[in-house]
Amino acid sequence: MFPLYDENKRRKGRIPFVTAGLVLFNIIVFFYTFQNIDSYASVFGFYPINLFDGRFFTIFTAMFLHANLWHLLGNMLFLWVFGDNLEAKIGHMRFFLFYIFCGIIASIAYAFIGHSNSLVIGASGAISGILGGYFILFPGNKIKSIIPIIFFWTLASIPVFVFIIIWFLYQFLSLSSENMEMVAYSAHLGGFIAGLVFIKMFAKRKKFL
Repeated sequence: MFPLYDENKRRKGRIPFVTAGLVLFNIIVFFYTFQNIDSYASVFGFYPINLFDGRFFTIFTAMFLHANLWHLLGNMLFLWVFGDNLEAKIGHMRFFLFYIFCGIIASIAYAFIGHSNSLVIGASGAISGILGGYFILFPGNKIKSIIPIIFFWTLASIPVFVFIIIWFLYQFLSLSSENMEMVAYSAHLGGFIAGLVFIKMFAKRKKFL
């Protein structure tokens, strides 16, 4: 399934500055680094050992690196579809902190659950946290999605709780093939669970930037 947009409009007067800024920044970084991504990833990508060797900064920088155009486009699509309403709900600064927090938890989960010798880059862990928060705060919303059916594609409106449960099950069932597919499913799950558990804490106070 590929999400296109949330059919429920965000609250009036709430422009998703942070969501748009994150998308734009990721795009800029990608076009700056893509011709020599292996070199940038070796310096700014996250290896689990970085938690203990003094290069903790890579847990942040890795969130903004992407291996190829499809990696970038997939992540930015999910961020845009699910980020705007969540940002409108909890506020700009809380949304940004929530995004970074979920990304950190995702990398830590990868370090302790995934394959500890492998490099990881991308915004997927942080965006998975956005999905977790969305699942809690907007379970009744509907996502217009493209659904592949054998050789055909169709459009459908899917309730958020159905869309995200299917997404979660796919991540969970794919966990055993993480190393073979070179996809950090454990980071996705870690970020998602962080979003589920901590979104209410970030959304607690009403008055916030």
